[in-house]
Amino acid sequence: MKEKIFKICALFSVTVFLYLICMISIIMYFNAPNSYHREDKRFIVESGMTLRQVVNKLYAEKIIKNPSTFLYLGQLVKGLNPKVHYGEYFFEKNTSYYKILHKMIRGNIFFRKITLAEGLSSYSAILIVNNSVGLIGQTPEKIIEGSLLPETYFYSYNDTKIGVLHRMQNALRKTVDDLWEKRDLSIPLRSKEQLIILASIVEKETGLESERAKVASVFINRLRKGMKLQSDPTITYSFTFGDKKLERPIRVSDIQNNSPFNTYHVYGLPPAPICNPGLASIKAVLNPIKSDLLYFVASGRGDHIFASTYSEHNANVMRYRSFLKGREREVLAR
Repeated sequence: MKEKIFKICALFSVTVFLYLICMISIIMYFNAPNSYHREDKRFIVESGMTLRQVVNKLYAEKIIKNPSTFLYLGQLVKGLNPKVHYGEYFFEKNTSYYKILHKMIRGNIFFRKITLAEGLSSYSAILIVNNSVGLIGQTPEKIIEGSLLPETYFYSYNDTKIGVLHRMQNALRKTVDDLWEKRDLSIPLRSKEQLIILASIVEKETGLESERAKVASVFINRLRKGMKLQSDPTITYSFTFGDKKLERPIRVSDIQNNSPFNTYHVYGLPPAPICNPGLASIKAVLNPIKSDLLYFVASGRGDHIFASTYSEHNANVMRYRSFLKGREREVLAR
C-alpha cells in the first residue's frame, strides 16, 4: 500500500514538474525578444477584427514568424477568446510576442499629433487637419477665423477631422473664458471677440515673446486715442484671407483699398481676427504694459524699435530705410 502511494506521489510530482517546466518554457518563449521583427512598425487593428484575423495580419506584415504558435500561446496565457482593441499600435523592433498581445488587449494605442502653430489662419489649419494621416471624415469648407487655439493635439487612428477641430475650438473657448476674468479692466475692449481680434494682430506683428506686451500696448494706446491701428498684416489679410498662396509684398494700391480689414483705411478694429493667436498674444492684450508708446518699426535685426512721438518714429523709420539701403549695396557688391 505504501509503495502504491509512493508511486502515485512520485508520478504526481513528475507531472507537476513537467507542467511547470512546460509553462516556464512557454512563458520564456512568449517573453523572449522577437528577432524576426527587425524594425519599428506601426500596426492597425481594424474595428471588428477577431484575434485570428489580427494574428494573420501580424504575420502578413512580418511582425511575427509563427502565427499558429502566437495564437495558441496567446490563448493559453490570456484566455481562449482574448479581445483586442481596435486602433493603431507602435511595435518596436524585437518586441516579444507577449508585449505585442498585451498592448492590443490593454488598448495601449499609438497617438499621433497635430501642431497648430501660432498665427496660422483657419484656412491653413483645415489644410493641416486634412493632410493628417489616420483622421477620417470631412472638414467644413470654412472655420471661423480666430476660433482655434494654437497647440499640439494628440489623436488616434480613425478619429474624425471635425472632432479634432472641435477640440481646438473648445480649447480656445476655455482658455479665453479663464483669462477674461483676469484682464486689466482699463483696456478698451468690450468683448472676448474683440480680444481675439486684437490678439491676432499682435500675433502677426511680432514673433518675439519679449515684444508682445509692447506691441499690445501700442495698439491699446491707439484705440484709446481714436487713432487708426495701421497694421500691415491686416492689409495682407484683406487680399489673402489666410491663404498663403496669395501672399505677396504689399503694394500702394493695397494700402489704399477700402477693405474693412485694412486698418490703414478703417478706424478701430477689423470685423474679425486675421489669424489664430497663441496664448502669449492673448495674455499680452489682456494685460499690456503701461506705456505712452504709439509707434513701432522694424529694426532690421529681427525686432522692432518703439516710439512715443511721430517725430521720434520718423527718425526710426529713416534709420531702418538706411539699413535696408546699406544691405542692398552689400548684396550688389558681392
